[in-house]
This record gives sequence, structure tokens and C-alpha cells, in this order.
Amino acid sequence: PEEALAQIEQQARVRQVLASLKPEQSALLVLRSEGYTLGEMASILSINPSSVGTLLARADTAFRKEYVNRYGER
Repeated sequence: PEEALAQIEQQARVRQVLASLKPEQSALLVLRSEGYTLGEMASILSINPSSVGTLLARADTAFRKEYVNRYGER
């Protein structure tokens, strides 16, 4: 039960942080978590395929920064 509660709390934190990011950043991170390739992400979001890697790296950085600001290192 404690593990399940911790997992639910972690999921809520991730959702809150994703909601605070720019919509394109959140979308990129969610698509990656679902296993889409960079090319598929570019197509789905109608962005330049050569930009996806850079945009994804920026989304990662923004997510980590916001998560740490809200919840500390973990």
C-alpha cells in the first residue's frame, strides 16, 4: 500500500510539472514516454524533424528544473 501511494504521488507530481511547461514541451515528453521516434514526434506535432532533438533536450531541462524547484532533488 505504501508503494502504491508513493507511485500515485509521483505521478501527480509529474502531471503537475508537465502542466506547467509549454504545451509543445509537455507533448514532446509525453510522446517520448509512449515510445514515439523523433520522426514520429515531428510529424505529430508538425515541427521540423531536424529540430526535435534540440526541442526535446530543452524540454528535459525545463522539466528537471521545474521539478527540482517544486519538489527538490529526487
